[in-house]
Amino acid sequence: MSIRNGEIGDLVLDAARECLLRSGGRRVTVSEVARRAGVSRPTVYRRWPDISEILRGLLTREVLSIVDAVVGDAGPPADLDALADLIIEVVSALRDSELLSSLWREQRDLMSPYVFERLGTSQQGVLATLSDMLAYAQEQGRVRRGDAKRMASMVLLIAQSFLQSEPLVSDILADGWSAELHDAITGYLRPVA
Repeated sequence: MSIRNGEIGDLVLDAARECLLRSGGRRVTVSEVARRAGVSRPTVYRRWPDISEILRGLLTREVLSIVDAVVGDAGPPADLDALADLIIEVVSALRDSELLSSLWREQRDLMSPYVFERLGTSQQGVLATLSDMLAYAQEQGRVRRGDAKRMASMVLLIAQSFLQSEPLVSDILADGWSAELHDAITGYLRPVA
């Protein structure tokens, strides 16, 4: 049975995910991933130049699939509180991802460019989703006026900062993190009277 080219991508990303979870997020090799996927190393290298690119592809798929699973069927939020709740639901799902947690814990060098250097594909996807949600909420008068993309970038920074730095303040925030994040988001987006 031959494997189609499109299926190879999913096989390799699935294998990389399994290898990372099994290793607790520590480094894996192209050889391990290829073996787990049941394909040759040259097959993997035809598509990705190195393990970092495989992991970036996996990271993009993981984040966007989580966002889509939460936001995809939600429909437009009824008000500002519902919008903040939806954002918090996404943050919570990302926070609970075993893969993302292990990468933040074990491979900070892979993750840090998305904090300090550039927006990744998944961040751009989240930014586009947030921009659309905010623009719609602005049309309904639920969110203050302003450039929806700029505002979405600030919401992204607020949420992303929480995800990246939460271990620093987990003892302080404890289970109250979602209420604090909710207040930060609604306070920023609330229409001016």
